[in-house]
Amino acid sequence: MPQYPIKDYLRAGWDRIRFGVSGRLRRLWNFLSRQPKWKLGLGMVFLPLIAGGLLFGFLLFGVHRGWYGALPTRSQLEEIQNDQASAVYDANGILLGKYYIENRVDATLDEVSEYVINGLIATEDARFFEHHGIDTRALVRVAIRTVLLRDRSSGGGSTISQQLAKNLFPRRQGGLLGILKNKLREMVIAGRLEEVYTKEQLLLLYLNTVPFGDNAFGIKVAAQRYFNKQPQALKAEEAAVLVGLLKGNTSYNPRLHPEAAFERRNLVLRRMSAADHLPTGTLDSLQNIPLELDYRPEAHNRGLATYFREHLRNELKQILADYPAPDGKAYDLYRDGLRIVTTIDSRMQAHAEAAILEVLPDLQANLAEDWKKYKTSPWESAFQDHLKKSARYRQLEKRGLNYDAIVNRLSEKQEMNVLDWKREGAVDTLLSPLDSLRHYFIQLNAGLLAAEPGTGIVRAWVGGADHRFVQYDHVKSRRQVGSTVKPLVYAAALQNGMRPCEYTPAQRFTYEDFNNYNPGNPSGEYEGVYSMRGGLAKSVNTVAVNIAVRTGLEKVVGFIQKMGLSQEVKPIPSLALGTAEASLLEMIPAYATFANRGRRPNRLHYLQRIETAEGDTIVEFAPPGREEFTTVMTDSVANLTTFLLSGVVNNGTAARLRSRHGLRGALAGKTGTTQDQSDGWMLGYTPKLVVGTWVGAEYPSVHFRTLSRGSSTATALPVWGNFMRRVVRDDELKDFRGGSFPKLDELTMAYLQCPDYLEEMPILQSDSLAGDIRLRELDPAALEALMQDKPRRRRESAVEYLERMERELAKEQRKEERRKKRKDFWGNLFFNKDDDG
Repeated sequence: MPQYPIKDYLRAGWDRIRFGVSGRLRRLWNFLSRQPKWKLGLGMVFLPLIAGGLLFGFLLFGVHRGWYGALPTRSQLEEIQNDQASAVYDANGILLGKYYIENRVDATLDEVSEYVINGLIATEDARFFEHHGIDTRALVRVAIRTVLLRDRSSGGGSTISQQLAKNLFPRRQGGLLGILKNKLREMVIAGRLEEVYTKEQLLLLYLNTVPFGDNAFGIKVAAQRYFNKQPQALKAEEAAVLVGLLKGNTSYNPRLHPEAAFERRNLVLRRMSAADHLPTGTLDSLQNIPLELDYRPEAHNRGLATYFREHLRNELKQILADYPAPDGKAYDLYRDGLRIVTTIDSRMQAHAEAAILEVLPDLQANLAEDWKKYKTSPWESAFQDHLKKSARYRQLEKRGLNYDAIVNRLSEKQEMNVLDWKREGAVDTLLSPLDSLRHYFIQLNAGLLAAEPGTGIVRAWVGGADHRFVQYDHVKSRRQVGSTVKPLVYAAALQNGMRPCEYTPAQRFTYEDFNNYNPGNPSGEYEGVYSMRGGLAKSVNTVAVNIAVRTGLEKVVGFIQKMGLSQEVKPIPSLALGTAEASLLEMIPAYATFANRGRRPNRLHYLQRIETAEGDTIVEFAPPGREEFTTVMTDSVANLTTFLLSGVVNNGTAARLRSRHGLRGALAGKTGTTQDQSDGWMLGYTPKLVVGTWVGAEYPSVHFRTLSRGSSTATALPVWGNFMRRVVRDDELKDFRGGSFPKLDELTMAYLQCPDYLEEMPILQSDSLAGDIRLRELDPAALEALMQDKPRRRRESAVEYLERMERELAKEQRKEERRKKRKDFWGNLFFNKDDDG
């Protein structure tokens, strides 16, 4: 058999195929050339139609078979429910914020402006009320003008029902002919939607479903986002902007692309006018109106009470786990449109946030001024530790980079949005990750908590300056409390028998039993002696420690724990200077105890109730009842402590509340500064409100150098004063003004008639103790009866009245002794009985 090269075999095969095909084509051509022209014309028309019809039928069959995505059943369509954001409201029904995956709140048809509905129909589906889900005229128009004539201005031909189907049941990638497959699927679903819902219901479902850009879903959220209005209040030109967004919520976003949005708005207005949906002759004037927005950005970390909402979010999840829906399923905080009603007062909350934002920039500048002459800050070592613990550093370290390489990598600048107090807010800038880390490391933060002392109801909660940049909640953070613990120490001393006018030397002592502890005063002054009022007003450290030791450290510890400070407090002298750590959540109930005459609320109340989207109550929470208050001290001790704390405001470390912030009326409080000026505290109260503020950096190693800039008088007190000044000047918050502290009885006032400060210990102080002891041993009812029987005379001083009461007391005691002797004498004489008779 002869051998042929492989290429000859291939050539021979190709020739057979080529000649075979060409032969068939020649025969086909010969056949067609013999046919009449009219037959050829019909063939050219019908063959593509038949092929298209077959393809259409095949694809439609595939749609019904679910090849391109399952079709919803009638029951599924009837049960369509949009994911709805759960809303958090203040005590007056004002929206604070939302929890959501898609930010949507459904509107009713009555809540939607006619301009929105008419604009939507005129622009998106002019024959909406005439078709049954598919507009064949529009489809023909698209086929001729868009496909054949390349005119894209005629639109896409999709009806509102088809667009709704697309939004409810998103498209899937269909590969070859994917657009046609998805369009057919949407037509089928649109037809089914038309069978289940009325036209009005479809419009409402559409308006509640569609996205309007900027994470705003549904007309209600969109109206609030772009115009700060409810949808029924939208004007024609505003409604046209929102309708125009539906064409492309990025391309026609009025915030991002105002010129394109303006042109699109006017197109909508022209179509509304053509459909007689605008008053005659108003089109030109409406088109000339400038595009004006009242844009209100909304996010989890924007708006009022962001830190409070985040705290509440975690608590709500736990609560909802115990209260399932009627169908047994758990409520979804992010999808079920729940209504959460809190006790926060949005007006007071706004004042609190504004006060912090007003004061913090100046404090940050003061911190920089304090250390500007120093080449190296005292917290550099702490920053290096912080750097090495950061996520970015650890990631680069895992890749094998050494310290220098990591620092070089982190020093590369990039675009960032940071919180900058010099520019008073968030700014876009070029900053390296290393500089960003340092920026926030030294940034000061603040916390503020305000509540009603008599009920424990929280009215304002600010955990920081800006939740977008710092998520740590400083209402809940635990820091050393400094001198704000001193009122608790003084109250413990009063509760255990110490007199308010019992003088204590400012002398510096060494406490040998406690590792030679030797506390000092920041002022460096150790002369003279102080009454309780004077020692607390001037916040003298040596006096506070002395009082704590004389009272008994174990007793002071027990009292502090009864006041609600949960951390273990050691019975050592330094406890009197606030070395223990606590949060504002603990310190507010403690100070409320003084304002509430010795009764401490066991919990703060900030959540009133949770409702379904329909308004049905899921669970309701009442404020603390009588049984939820703990009596920590007598009302007389609480009132005395309030009197002492009023001295702090009137003549002591918090006097700037009067002189600089102009606060009047009943006011009591205490400042507190921790070691090295790391933390500044101000805790104070009026008869109707107890407020606490804290200022400091995230890490205590970042602190002020000088007391003039870093003491609590210069940091936390300005925030407190700024906030309270705003509150008392707000006529809408007049219910929180005024009031008076409990009036001390005349006998107690008599015991308070002593100077705050003396240069030396009074000689007669120890001799006057007997009268006080007698008064303390006297039954309170008998003392009250004595004072009512013998009231203070017109020109009698408090001291003179006190001396007269002591004489009357001594007289009563002598009478009682004589009566007892007579009883004993006659008993022995007639009955021969001893004293026990």
